[in-house]
Amino acid sequence: MKFQITSLFAAALMAGSAAAHSWLECVDTDVPNHDAAQANPNIDPINNCKGYPRNKIYQDNWINESSWYVWDLNGPENTDSRACRPLQTNLYPSKVPMTVAQPGAAIRMRFWGNGHSRWDIGSPNHRDPGLVRVYWAGKKEVELTYKSDLTQANWFPRAQGNFSADTVNLITDGHMNEKANYYTLQLPTNMENGRHMMVWTWAWNLGMGVNPAGFNPATDYNNEWADSYSTCFDIEITGSTYTGATFDNSNQRVAAPSTACTTGTGLKGGMAQYPCTGAECPPCWYKTATGANCFEYDASGKCPFGGAYDCKLNKQLRRAMKHERAPFA
Repeated sequence: MKFQITSLFAAALMAGSAAAHSWLECVDTDVPNHDAAQANPNIDPINNCKGYPRNKIYQDNWINESSWYVWDLNGPENTDSRACRPLQTNLYPSKVPMTVAQPGAAIRMRFWGNGHSRWDIGSPNHRDPGLVRVYWAGKKEVELTYKSDLTQANWFPRAQGNFSADTVNLITDGHMNEKANYYTLQLPTNMENGRHMMVWTWAWNLGMGVNPAGFNPATDYNNEWADSYSTCFDIEITGSTYTGATFDNSNQRVAAPSTACTTGTGLKGGMAQYPCTGAECPPCWYKTATGANCFEYDASGKCPFGGAYDCKLNKQLRRAMKHERAPFA
């Protein structure tokens, strides 16, 4: 029996899918009135960018950046499974310099909310906006090149927070004016002088990873959220007396298979009368509040809707976009 998408499930699944994108606008932002703007969102935050992401050639052009700078890790353009959009090379044109900082500095990063900064108002409504994270190899002059490098092994220690935890958001008649979204990156004191390459990500999809017993969301890497969008950047460390790597996990860079694919439980075709476990389930897993619904590939040999975890490919697939909201044959 083939477990294809039923019409009712299709409607429910697609209702939860939406166009979403974000990118890192500024790596090091000086906001002298940050606290005042948060307390009173009628005040516009003063954002002075001191350091930028890589090759910010579309600076101040939101339309071009949303089309040609944002990087969808799980999208069709990413045929080589790259961590960075190809144009995000280690270049910093005039007026968009690299961040320069000393060890122990607090770096306030700014990114776009794009309709996702409030759980009760955002697009879609009543959906957790996910997490922002930072990855780093733990030493200077080392590139994180592929999606497979974006794992817990290369996670910047404790660099993880809710997408909308630090935002200036003016609400008027139920509508948002997302003036700024921030995340503060606390640099460790034991960083060597030199260029340190890093990757900012927005984990927008609930993946099929499983957190271990005793998981602490305040300090531990959250395996349940899968990275969706990324921006690459560098920080030039100066004034340090430390030498050597801060940490070295280079032997752990290959992503481990999703736990759910081997030991997780799901429902074939989303039907309670057809439970399954691990490899006996169809390959396309869709996270639900209570577990997962599992479906076969469609006639094209792909998962029938976006947002699946493909257990055969060991790959999180991007969520369906608005223009793709149509039942599959």
